[in-house]
Amino acid sequence: MLRPKRVLFITDVEPGELNVFLATAQSVRDADITVEIHLATPPGFDDEVPAGATYHQINGLPMMQAVEDHFNRKQNGPTFPLSFIRPPGFSNTRKAIKDAAAVHMPYTGRQMVDLFASIVNIIRGVQPTLVVVNSFMAAGLTACYHLDVKFVCLSPKSIKDFAASEQPRGARLWKFPALFSGFPYPVPWHKALLNAYYVNFTTKAFKKDPQRKDVQSYLTAHTVLRTPMDLIRRRPDNVKILVASLPQLDFPLKIPPHVVACGPIIRHPVSVWVSEPDLAEWLAEGRTIYVNMGSVIKMTEDQAVELAKALKIVINELDKQVEKGRLQVLWKLRKYGAYSVFLPGCRIEQVLCQAFQQDRVRVKEWIQADPLAVLRSGSVVCSIHHGGANSYNEAVVAGVPQVIIPAWTDCYDYAQRAEFLGIGRWGTRNTKNGWSARELSTKILQVLVGQASVAVKKRCNVLKQICEFSGSGADFAALTILRECEQ
Repeated sequence: MLRPKRVLFITDVEPGELNVFLATAQSVRDADITVEIHLATPPGFDDEVPAGATYHQINGLPMMQAVEDHFNRKQNGPTFPLSFIRPPGFSNTRKAIKDAAAVHMPYTGRQMVDLFASIVNIIRGVQPTLVVVNSFMAAGLTACYHLDVKFVCLSPKSIKDFAASEQPRGARLWKFPALFSGFPYPVPWHKALLNAYYVNFTTKAFKKDPQRKDVQSYLTAHTVLRTPMDLIRRRPDNVKILVASLPQLDFPLKIPPHVVACGPIIRHPVSVWVSEPDLAEWLAEGRTIYVNMGSVIKMTEDQAVELAKALKIVINELDKQVEKGRLQVLWKLRKYGAYSVFLPGCRIEQVLCQAFQQDRVRVKEWIQADPLAVLRSGSVVCSIHHGGANSYNEAVVAGVPQVIIPAWTDCYDYAQRAEFLGIGRWGTRNTKNGWSARELSTKILQVLVGQASVAVKKRCNVLKQICEFSGSGADFAALTILRECEQ
């Protein structure tokens, strides 16, 4: 009797990454109902498991919880690196790169051993035909390398993240902006040497990260630690990396054979009219700016006030153009620290008092409707986000112009992509000290009105059509996974 094909998906519970895995798992199930689907995550999974799939809980901390704990201990307060929200510059860029190394490996040695051992036990129990592991999950990668199982990597990130090191003539050093450099693409010639320095500094910082050394010392008795860096330098020849992007959505580059560009991998959203009818009615009242800084980013009061000022400038400017109709704002705000939004006399209320009274600005800590459903409502004319891979892809497939306020690491890349591809603006490129209402409002207006906005909207529509022609990224990934099972 033939052994049934089993696919084990291993990922963290960070929503952006988890959604990519859930969408792909569902597509595998739809493509071949005979395949057994297994999903393993750390605690915190509160979504629906694909029909017919078996769920396994990994014993250990979710990655973002480990990041928060690490920086809470290190900084005695903020649960994210302060260097990430400070403007790029030689000193802070170096500090941010070092902090990024800690974000990639936020666990203590004991915590990593627990995760690794739990994943090993799950793999041995399931005995999968193929493991699909999150490319960013060190514990999962370490277990797959250790057991020498057949596996592929799945990532919501870009082609460039896995292909830059294989570009001809050392383009990684002088052409593609280094981490936290803030340099434009392509890197100006007079910044090339500094960019190369940052790239080499990043490699050394990740290798010498104290937390990584602590983890490796704990793992020595069990195995060799593997991280996302090993997918670039020590990747097994038969391991493919499936990315949720297309060549047309990235910087121009040569794609190596092991990197598979599937296209945006996005779950099919429930209509806003179903999930939040009241919100759907409000969205239908006018053109909407949608502000969503993701599930992780928390905004300080100073940042929120500066963004509120930018939005007020935009609303006032658009009100002068009566023929354009009503402009409104839907703002998902996760607060860092305690401050009020609507209390009379508070800083944000003082800025947006009139807009609140007219119900033209809605600020919510949580929005039930799926972000893509909101973007596809037909009312959204601009998406303001932090530069996450999913936020970028969702705006692309919806054909909505973007204004990006980079939060960290690859978020700067997505701000660069939006400008390079002509589908949006980097909202804080020239700001030297935090966020600037003047610069933000200028960038938002550039994608909404005037000659520049015409070109932006046209490019957005072109990329939207390319994504539609290419088909579902989740389906493409599923077919690749099924082919790997057959080989």
